[in-house]
Amino acid sequence: MKTPFAGIRPRVDPGVTTRRVALSLAVAAQGIVNLASALLSHPPQRLVALRRIVPTTVLDTSRTFTLLAGVLLLLTAWGLRRGKRRAFVAAMFLCAVSVPVNMLKAFDFEEATAATALLFALGVSGDAFRVKSRELSLRALRSRALVAAVALAVYAVGGCWTLEAQYGGGASLGRAAAETAYRLFGVGHETLALPYNLGPHARNVVRWFLASLSVLAFTFVVGIGLAALAPVRHRGRHRLEPARVRELLEQYGDSSLAAFALAPDVDYFFSGNGRAVIAYRFESDTLLAIGDPVGPDEELLPLLAAFAAHCAERDWTFAVFQARPERLPLYREMGWRALHIGEDPILWTDRFTLEGSNMGDVRRATRKLEGTDLEIRHFLPGVNPFDAAHAGGLSDQLRQISNEWLASRRASEKGFSMGRFDPHRLAREWVAVAWDRPRGRAVAFVTWVPIWARRGWALDLMRRRDDAPGGVMEFLVAKSVESARERGDALLSLSLSALAKVDGSERKAAGVAEPDKAPERARAFLMQH
Repeated sequence: MKTPFAGIRPRVDPGVTTRRVALSLAVAAQGIVNLASALLSHPPQRLVALRRIVPTTVLDTSRTFTLLAGVLLLLTAWGLRRGKRRAFVAAMFLCAVSVPVNMLKAFDFEEATAATALLFALGVSGDAFRVKSRELSLRALRSRALVAAVALAVYAVGGCWTLEAQYGGGASLGRAAAETAYRLFGVGHETLALPYNLGPHARNVVRWFLASLSVLAFTFVVGIGLAALAPVRHRGRHRLEPARVRELLEQYGDSSLAAFALAPDVDYFFSGNGRAVIAYRFESDTLLAIGDPVGPDEELLPLLAAFAAHCAERDWTFAVFQARPERLPLYREMGWRALHIGEDPILWTDRFTLEGSNMGDVRRATRKLEGTDLEIRHFLPGVNPFDAAHAGGLSDQLRQISNEWLASRRASEKGFSMGRFDPHRLAREWVAVAWDRPRGRAVAFVTWVPIWARRGWALDLMRRRDDAPGGVMEFLVAKSVESARERGDALLSLSLSALAKVDGSERKAAGVAEPDKAPERARAFLMQH
């Protein structure tokens, strides 16, 4: 019996983490300072002195850009915490810009000095920020950012023009554009030609619209900033190399999930010399490895290190689903931790017996059905594979059984690694069918997928009709063990029993930490999906 675990994302080097946290907090503080200094009043004597040197429009523009820099600094602080290179470059630029705009805004020496010091601290810490972000392609710009920018401009200019047309003496597209530039960027001055004696309703409409421009501009800037710091977009690397992966699986594939590494939607990460591989699926910026890495033992640690670096550089989270306990020392050496998610019962063909009190129910069900007209038909890949085209309607019967089974349980095909009926896969799997001879129909079936390196099979599907005789599934499994024993197969895996013994003593024996609320939520999510 083996216990599946999930390997969780590794820890980053403590020194790098400390610098990332410290600088992200410092940048966030600088952003808050910029926001406060732009929004709050300033010492009158400084403003009086500055107005003698710099035009008022420059002062207003500097205040606007200080406000914008503050918002962007808060966004880049989030990216710096994650080690983003793009956030690092943006923070350097914003700190450099903050120096002159703070001086032009109101001779704010304090803020300018803080920005200069922060610029120096960032400059000497560039090696801590190597995580890549999503590429800024022209296609993405045309499809999203440009559409949003055009929509904002049309809303702002069109709204200002409409206000003048409805409440003023006449609309001007030039004045509407100038008012938009002033409201969005602080450039220029107010230009809307509106009468002073507007009614209460009209004043409320004008006030609401002009205020909405700032809110929408803020939302646009935040959205663009978050999009610029998004994880790298995943592109399939080796999906066209299943033959290469199959060779490794046939030699080293010892997981009950090994066969699912050949699914068409699975991608692969190979070691530098191609002697080892990690099969995974990518979803929502997460790489979920399907079982342990496959390859010789001496290749696994370098492969895991390269895989972790590959994910970290692209800001991807990853985990290993159904890691075998034999591999836990390898993952602990990488600094990762394990989450116990269930059990994987193993039936050893040379030891399996129906004798004993704990096998009473299975023994009675098997002996009862052996005396009926129910027979087990086996279809084995490489021997007599299941051929849907020449199975005499059996494929349709199996689909009907599967649909009936799902409907009775209000369930759906899971599809990640197991529990998915696909007639195209049956020729590559061992299919055991319970056949009712008098009625000439199938009443239940199980499918098994190969575990090449252990001379065994892993259970995939177990489905039956609603009116199938009781104990038919136990009968199918018992007869499958007998068939495997006759062929010289070593074991049958009953696959993951979700949440089995998650609080048992085996966790302590494997050196896994006691559960807390976050892992419990993770377990619940895994079982639901």
